[in-house]
Amino acid sequence: MVNSEFFSADIEGKLKSSFTHSHWEKQTLMIVDDYKSNLEALNALFSSQYTVILKDNAKDAISYATEKNVDLILLDLDMPVMNGYEACRVLKSNPMTAEIPIIFVTASQSADEEEKGLLLGAVDYVVKPVNLSILRARVLNHMELVYYRKKLEVLSCIDGLTGTSNRRQLDIMLQQYCASTIRSGNCLSLLMIDIDDFKSYNDTYGHIEGDECLKLVAQTMMSVRRRETDIIGRYGGEEFAVILPETDAKGGLLIANEILNRIRKLNIEHTHSSAESIVTVSIGLATFIAENDSPQEINFEDFIHQADLQMYKAKASGKNCISHVSLKTEVAKST
Repeated sequence: MVNSEFFSADIEGKLKSSFTHSHWEKQTLMIVDDYKSNLEALNALFSSQYTVILKDNAKDAISYATEKNVDLILLDLDMPVMNGYEACRVLKSNPMTAEIPIIFVTASQSADEEEKGLLLGAVDYVVKPVNLSILRARVLNHMELVYYRKKLEVLSCIDGLTGTSNRRQLDIMLQQYCASTIRSGNCLSLLMIDIDDFKSYNDTYGHIEGDECLKLVAQTMMSVRRRETDIIGRYGGEEFAVILPETDAKGGLLIANEILNRIRKLNIEHTHSSAESIVTVSIGLATFIAENDSPQEINFEDFIHQADLQMYKAKASGKNCISHVSLKTEVAKST
């Protein structure tokens, strides 16, 4: 498609106008077109609102989207080597990119072509010459949908009381980390943490104070977190979990002891505790040690069970302490 046909003549002069919409400025818009002038024009139109990524071929666009965050793709249909339809098919077949909305931009006004694009999974279909005001509005509408979808996804992963990950997210992340640990031949540590005698705390101080206690304990555990990849969440009731990828037993014990001591230092009164007169926790630590020289499997539910067993051992040992175990492949396999 020749470049002169890309934009409607009556509004081509608006290209250098500055549009702002601060709510969406951090979202990422990828524009894929084999004409440099088209890329430059669309960059001028959208760069004040979004982080704009420009690609002049579909293969590079797919590679980028697989590795980096992209919120929306404007995809030219008529490109050499790989056209827009083929690129859309590849993106939608990959779980890493399947959720990225795609707006086709094409010179074809065929209803059959539009139907084909939409059936492939595109969210919209824009015909050249492009009306810039309409294109900008469509992109904004789809970006808003992306924003709220991602916001709902985040909320669905968060425990409403403590602000940490909820059980659903913990299970998902633990499954992913188990798989990646086996692939990398590394270690994975899991802490299961239970507030000692929390029922008696609620009975003594009331559920409002109990909720405040849970929040403080959660905040304290979050303050111990050292890496973005470490996951901390509420597993249920007064029980929490900490997932520590690429962490051996020694590293897991360091984190566990820091959590134990920081919670003690909160000095939250607990007169009916059987461990201390303050709020304490019992911690179970299980570390999975992957071995590169043998086929392996690890069932995340068994892994949780092993960490839970250690937590119960800590309870049986007088509470306010840590119990731990290292798991070889044969111990961690599902039975």
